[in-house]
Amino acid sequence: MALSYEFLDRRALAAVQFVDVTGAPVVSPVAVAAEAATFVMKGGGRVVVMTAPGLGAHSTAFEAPPSTPALGTVTLQVDVFPADRGLAARRFALALPRTAAPGQQGAPGSLFRPVEVELLPSPCAALSGLAAALSVTVRRASDNRRIEGAVVRLRPEGGRPAARAVTDAAGDALLLIPGAPLSSPGPGGTVLPDIAGQLEAFVDPDLARFTADADLGEARATPRAGPPIDPDDITARITAFAAGTARIASGQIRTAAIAWSP
Repeated sequence: MALSYEFLDRRALAAVQFVDVTGAPVVSPVAVAAEAATFVMKGGGRVVVMTAPGLGAHSTAFEAPPSTPALGTVTLQVDVFPADRGLAARRFALALPRTAAPGQQGAPGSLFRPVEVELLPSPCAALSGLAAALSVTVRRASDNRRIEGAVVRLRPEGGRPAARAVTDAAGDALLLIPGAPLSSPGPGGTVLPDIAGQLEAFVDPDLARFTADADLGEARATPRAGPPIDPDDITARITAFAAGTARIASGQIRTAAIAWSP
C-alpha cells in the first residue's frame, strides 16, 4: 500500500520571546492561552502565534498578506503560566497583524522580530549572584486586608532600571534588582552600603482581591477570579500610589510594607 501525505502550509502571525528581569531567555516551560488562538512552542522561551481571531486570511497568505485589518489594530490577550514557581503568571497584549515587509525586519512591528515579554518574579523566586531583592507586602490601609494583584514598582536612584512584581494571595511581591551596585569605589560601584529607591503600588480595585489575615488559607487555596494580571496594562491605566522610599543592597533581601489607600 502506497503512503500518502497531506501538506498543510501556514503563515505565522508573530513570534514571542519570554525573558526574565535580567533580559535572559526563560528556558523553563511555559503554557500560553488566548481565546480562539493557536500556538506552537519552540523551546528556549519562544512561542509562535499561528492563528488568531479575525486573521484567518493571514494564515494562508504568503506573498501578499491581506491589507485589512490594518497593522497593529487587532489586540490578542495572551495568558502565560510558567512552570517555574519562581516566575509569576501574567497576561500581555499582543498587537496584530505585524508587518512582513522585507525591508523592515528590524522594526519593532516586524513579523520577523520576536516580541519580548518580561516574566516577573514570584515571591518564590531565589536571589542569586549579586542582585538585590526587596520583599514587599501590600495591604489596604482602611482595614489592613492583604491585596492580591497589585503591581509593585521600585525605581532605584541614579537612573537605574525600575523593578516590578505582582502581589500574590498573601499580598506579597518579590522585586529583583540585578543592577544594584557593589559597595566599592570601582567602576559602577558606590561607597554606600546600600542605595535608595522610590517605592510605588498600582492597584485596580476591580481586578484586585482583598483578604483578611483570618481568610488567608482559603484565599491561597482558591485562585483569584479572572485572568492573570497584565502589569503593563495596570501601570499604564492606574495612577501610582507613592509608598515612600526603600533601600536595597547587592546580595541582600530587604523588606518593606505598603499601606495602600484608594
